[in-house]
Amino acid sequence: MPELPLSPADLHAVLAPLPAARPLPARAYWDEGVLAFEQAEIFGRSWVCVGREDEIARPGEWLLAPLTPAGVVVLRGADLEIRAFHNVCRHRAATLLDGACGRLSQLACPYHGWTYELSGALRAAPHAPPGFDRGAHGLLPARAGALLGFLFVTLDPGAPSLESALGDAPPWLTRPELRSLRRGRRVEHEVAANWKLCVENFQESHHFPRGHPALERLTPCGDAVSWGRGGPWLGGIMDLAPGAETVSTSAGRGARPLIVPEAERRRVRDAMLFPGLLTSLQPDYLLTYRLTPRAPDRTLVVADTYFHPAAFTPGFDPADVFAFWDAVNREDRAICERQQRGLRAPGYAPSTYAMVEDGVHAFDRMVARRYLSALGARTR
Repeated sequence: MPELPLSPADLHAVLAPLPAARPLPARAYWDEGVLAFEQAEIFGRSWVCVGREDEIARPGEWLLAPLTPAGVVVLRGADLEIRAFHNVCRHRAATLLDGACGRLSQLACPYHGWTYELSGALRAAPHAPPGFDRGAHGLLPARAGALLGFLFVTLDPGAPSLESALGDAPPWLTRPELRSLRRGRRVEHEVAANWKLCVENFQESHHFPRGHPALERLTPCGDAVSWGRGGPWLGGIMDLAPGAETVSTSAGRGARPLIVPEAERRRVRDAMLFPGLLTSLQPDYLLTYRLTPRAPDRTLVVADTYFHPAAFTPGFDPADVFAFWDAVNREDRAICERQQRGLRAPGYAPSTYAMVEDGVHAFDRMVARRYLSALGARTR
């Protein structure tokens, strides 16, 4: 298993109370060994969000999650069960599926034609030797499930159940009606920065005045309040500025229906699910960002925007929402990439957290605890 090239003393410094805590060492953001450790001990042992449940609503619909080099296929079976399988043929390891998603009635290897049922069972194995046991050579499974309308996969057969691992979610994400939201757009981009920098940036708002002046006008950072219960979720609540109905270039909601109760129409509620799901519940739409590390200094971001099903009428055009967040995401990408360059500078050493960076500190504590827990397990 990969070794972690960080000292326990550096990690315990992160766990100190906020005024005395020291951020993670710079090496945590650029070292190949650190990322290999994280892939095995954080992403490899967590329930990771791979999409929304409605993406595989019908039997045979599938999506390919980038959790391994080959990917993990998540699909809806003929019995409507959600299943996940490693995207690897059991014959000679060719990948089975390409692309992001689709629908099929069976999985067939493009190399030698081994064919699998939607249940993962091996149906056909051309030219297999006499007595070959097809029942013992089905696709290798991973654990999958749905919660709060999201799809999750874990590569760890010993991980706690999905419900027990993620059940203590922010109350604003647990409302059943959010499960029926429809996606209006998906955008993918790559950030030339470590995945933890992307999460840390999401976890604080005091960069708004300098980094996002348009966002600061609509959701002033001075109104931000953190939320957390000690589990894998961290959140924050902000009020909309007077006169703003939502966060968009127009600051108006237009004809878009609310997706929150009337009493909450003046608030924005953000939530991070460790390690890499970021959500922002606006009065009339839901933003989600799924982060996948591709290298110590490269992160794939899949950004989705969801609206009330009733919004999708002739003439529906949420361009004001898309344009606003395209600009904000460019600004965030630029600052994270600026940080990434600075972290490799020999003149940098971690100093302290600002007193308004409690959300960043809480996330870094999650990371440090996972590092220390894994190290402790290996020494027992």
